[in-house]
Amino acid sequence: MRAGTILRAGPGTATILADMDFETYSEAGLAWNPTARRWGSPPGTANKRSISAVGAARYAEHHSTEVLCLKYDLKDGRGRRMWIPGMPDPQDLFDHIAAGGLIEAWNVGFERHIWEKVCVPRLGWPPIPRRQYRCAMAKSRAYGLPGSLSAAAAVTNSIEQKDKDGTRLLNKFSTPRNPTKNDGRLRIRPQDDPADAERLYAYCEQDIVAEAVMSSGTPDLEGEELEYWLADQEINARGVQIDVASVRNCIAVIHATHNRYDHEMSVLTGGVVSAASEIERLKGWIGAQGLLMPSMDEEAVEAALKRDDLNPLARRALEIRSLVGSASVKKLFAMNLQVCADGRLRDLFSYHAARTGRATGNGPQPTNLPNHGPAVRHCGCCKRHYGLTKLLCPWCGADPTLNGTEVEWNPQAVEDCLCAMNTRSLAIVELYFDEAMAALSGCLRGMFVAREGYDLICSDYSAIEAVVLAELAGEGWRQDVFRTHGKIYEMSASKITGVPFEEFAEHRKRTGQHHPMRKKVGKLAELASGYQGWVGAWKAFGADEFFSDDEIKEAILAWRAASPSIVEFWGGQSRNWKPELFGIEGCVVNAILHPGQTFQHRGISYVMIGDALICRLLSGRPLTYHRPRLTESSRRRGEWSISYEGWNTNPKNGRVGWIRMYTWGGRLVENIVQATARDLQRFAILNQEKAGYPIVLHVYDENVAEVPEGWGSVEEFERLMSLTPDWAAGWPVKAAGGWRGKRYRKD
Repeated sequence: MRAGTILRAGPGTATILADMDFETYSEAGLAWNPTARRWGSPPGTANKRSISAVGAARYAEHHSTEVLCLKYDLKDGRGRRMWIPGMPDPQDLFDHIAAGGLIEAWNVGFERHIWEKVCVPRLGWPPIPRRQYRCAMAKSRAYGLPGSLSAAAAVTNSIEQKDKDGTRLLNKFSTPRNPTKNDGRLRIRPQDDPADAERLYAYCEQDIVAEAVMSSGTPDLEGEELEYWLADQEINARGVQIDVASVRNCIAVIHATHNRYDHEMSVLTGGVVSAASEIERLKGWIGAQGLLMPSMDEEAVEAALKRDDLNPLARRALEIRSLVGSASVKKLFAMNLQVCADGRLRDLFSYHAARTGRATGNGPQPTNLPNHGPAVRHCGCCKRHYGLTKLLCPWCGADPTLNGTEVEWNPQAVEDCLCAMNTRSLAIVELYFDEAMAALSGCLRGMFVAREGYDLICSDYSAIEAVVLAELAGEGWRQDVFRTHGKIYEMSASKITGVPFEEFAEHRKRTGQHHPMRKKVGKLAELASGYQGWVGAWKAFGADEFFSDDEIKEAILAWRAASPSIVEFWGGQSRNWKPELFGIEGCVVNAILHPGQTFQHRGISYVMIGDALICRLLSGRPLTYHRPRLTESSRRRGEWSISYEGWNTNPKNGRVGWIRMYTWGGRLVENIVQATARDLQRFAILNQEKAGYPIVLHVYDENVAEVPEGWGSVEEFERLMSLTPDWAAGWPVKAAGGWRGKRYRKD
């Protein structure tokens, strides 16, 4: 089919586009050991190698990176074509680009990097305007399919699959090799093995064939969503500056810390475990202490440390593992490996990687950074910060009992801590701050900085999911709260406990502290109950520290009684013990039972198109649930269990990969709320970009821009975030608490 042909695809249409695919060689993300004469993983990456260790941007700019072949199809009736080094330039492709033609690839960011970092500067090819790129992977994710081409083709039973011989061929040609006694070569070039080279070129061609077939059956991104994807590409290409010197100083301290802890672990275990990273040996030793631990991940270790029956040796071993195995500190190694030559990290966000459309983080994962470091003392004399255990201020010698105040971790504490880190001495860091690894964790946000002559401006939404849920459900008193004082935790606690709302303000005025019911009841209820959570959900937020199971149940029922519109919004399949399909859950069941018919509740609609359930949000954007099925419920007689197929990334929810997942009213509403909040953020980011606030970081409720010193303002930035599209007109969407500074932080 020729470029420009439009086909029906799911709830939309797919446009046939020209496409291309590169195969490359690079030594990026590999470390050469001259003594062992072998290539290995770079330090701090565990088993990651090549592009997975350094990211596409750093990979593309590496001096060793080169193009092995380019396959492309302009969909002009002349078929697929190939370019390899030594051939004349692909002038027909250049002409297509010059004429404004679009070019598509699967994960097009990689092709863009290779074109911009290799083809343009080294081969003299013309640049491709970024708005002319399109991404078949982005379409796949937006349609609820996997981001991997091989996985997407497999789960859709595509007539064209990815060539399974690709891994062998890429291992052979795309990365260097370890020399042997009989063959000292450090790489295999295509001309060294013409037969396998032809297989490599065929593999590359099969990629564009499989990509084209997948793209032709996947709806295009359109309108505001297309603009958002284009903005996402600019944000990833723009990147964010990091404090490279501080990152490397901190890594030196980490190495010193690990060396000390490894020695302690060896002594502690009698030499059985010589390093805290020896997971299997540690499991065995811990087992001999009477504690079986199938997993040694952070959550498992944290849970084990809460036990009161651990012997002191086992407890200390687990404490060391917790300190050394901290995933947050490992982010420093990712920053160091993936930073580009200009000091910026790129490709930090994966578009639509979550079902709801939210992005996920890559590399050091800026969407999942620690909020705070340890509590510290602030010296009243020198104004510096230091560890709580110090008898005197290590900066000036002042007595903390006279001139010291215990405070929370804060931006100035980060600056003070980094001063100590600059020495690269573990002893000095611990002289000023009690625990080096805890202090390091508190500094992670501060590694993201503004480049010279620029500032970061940041703000976040106020209770955005709670606002969206209130508006979607039409819960009047909640809408009033967000339109006025915004104290949803206090109001929720008041309605559940019967404590007058005014008493919360009076308590704060009288004591300077929040009323205990605000946190114990109000905050817990809002975090755990909005999506039909029951006792387990409350316990996940720590409710069992304050309440028995019966007390939790009572609080949940009181929350639901106070929020009848939200309960109605969740919906269900029976009311007062009589069958009735109502609310969101009722719409879904009806839509699956009656394919082709649309069922709607409060503007949210569901319809079966083919073997996919399409949820249409207020923004018009669709959420797709593939192969939905109804089976007889094992919990409620006469009702249906709802399931669908999707890509699972959380091992807690089952096998990682394409699996059948179960859902219900509250979970469906959670998807709707988070997707709607994401679309509000989409609107804000597009407005901020147009107004000259280039976004460099964004989390689920927070935007960060990098602007010239003296330009713009926090107030304007927040005003742009608070604007709402027509479909959310009048919603009390607010951004507050913004700041301007040189380092990223959490206020």
